[in-house]
Parts: sequence; C-alpha cells; structure tokens
Amino acid sequence: MNVNAIGENAGIVWRALHGKNLSWEELIENTKLDPLTLACAIGWLARENKIIISHRGGIIYFETFHESYY
Repeated sequence: MNVNAIGENAGIVWRALHGKNLSWEELIENTKLDPLTLACAIGWLARENKIIISHRGGIIYFETFHESYY
C-alpha cells in the first residue's frame, strides 16, 4: 500500500463519515475497506485532525471534525 492509496482511502472514509457518527463496524460496512486499509485511512485523518474518535459503551465511534471560522 502506498501513500497515495492511503490518501484516497482517507477520502472515502471522510465522505462516509461526513455528517455522521459511525462505529468501526459501520465504517467497514459503508466503505467496503478491509480492516487494515481502514486503519491506515483513520490514522491519516486523525493525524490531519479531520476526525473525532470517541468511546461509548465499549464501542469506538468516528465522526468528522467541524471547524468554525469567525
């Protein structure tokens, strides 16, 4: 897997998350990415502060980070 592929997959994940709050399993189902590929994409987005990762009831949830400019 190369950097370009990881970036493209990060875009797939970001679009799947936009306006939603999804669990790991829901992300796999919605993006059709395998777990390793999804983990790489999540890492890319997290490094760029594009997503929020939260834990509730033993489940990890992901959502896009919304910036507000004033």
